Amino acid sequence: MLQRLTAADAELYTREERIAALHKLREPFAPQEVRYRPQPWCKKCSQAQGWPKVCEHHHEIKCQRCGGQKITDAHICLKYIGHAEATNRLLNVDPFWNWEPLSLDQLGLPQYDGNRGMWIRLTVCGVTRIGYGDATGKDGANAVKEIIGDAIRNAGMRFGMALNLWTSSDLEILEPGVPLAPELAAELGRTNDAPAIKSAPQPVAQETGGQADFDRIVGQLPRSWESAVALKQIKADAEKHHVFDRKAQGPDGTWMPLRTLVTVRIAELQQAAQERNAAA
Repeated sequence: MLQRLTAADAELYTREERIAALHKLREPFAPQEVRYRPQPWCKKCSQAQGWPKVCEHHHEIKCQRCGGQKITDAHICLKYIGHAEATNRLLNVDPFWNWEPLSLDQLGLPQYDGNRGMWIRLTVCGVTRIGYGDATGKDGANAVKEIIGDAIRNAGMRFGMALNLWTSSDLEILEPGVPLAPELAAELGRTNDAPAIKSAPQPVAQETGGQADFDRIVGQLPRSWESAVALKQIKADAEKHHVFDRKAQGPDGTWMPLRTLVTVRIAELQQAAQERNAAA
């Protein structure tokens, strides 16, 4: 049975102990603890019938990074922490951590809202914060477990748990290309180095745009990498000068059409913003 932490229980922790424990909660997870889930960026694929959902413009693939799931090739791989990893981190920080639903129904069970989601209170080291979880696309007992795990991870993020996995652009009130303060860059798990993006030395035969325009546009990408608005402007510029299908080398070293590089990055930024807004 879930029990709320009392004021007397909370006093068991000194301020210094809380600060030390909660700082530990914010430590980055080990690479082997981080998982990936697919998130389609193509609207038509998301609305397609059947499974996996793939529109006529894309292809079905088996994404090894996302655990071998069958998915459209028009997707991004989003990092996340599973329920077991989140629970293990909470236990390491505070063996007496606790969660409880924000409200109960007439039977004394957790109360769900109109979106089939649940609000919870998560208490760690005597500090309580609110979180929200849902189980989009699932039902039955699996949905219940997913809702609980999602809510705990969401509330844990309010303490800074796995915060470094979220896109940091909305955490910075900065113009694209302005370097972060060293302490903020370290906290977010980022460096001040702009992503290395290179243009292909030779255009393919069917392309008609000028090399100078292409090099100029590619040179703008590192400064605009964290801004969906700036990337959309670059997209329009590339289309105007007919260089959108030329190949560029992305930050991970993969050569791909500039169209793919920019479109996927915009989708990543928009998806991350939507998830943060839904969790707020």
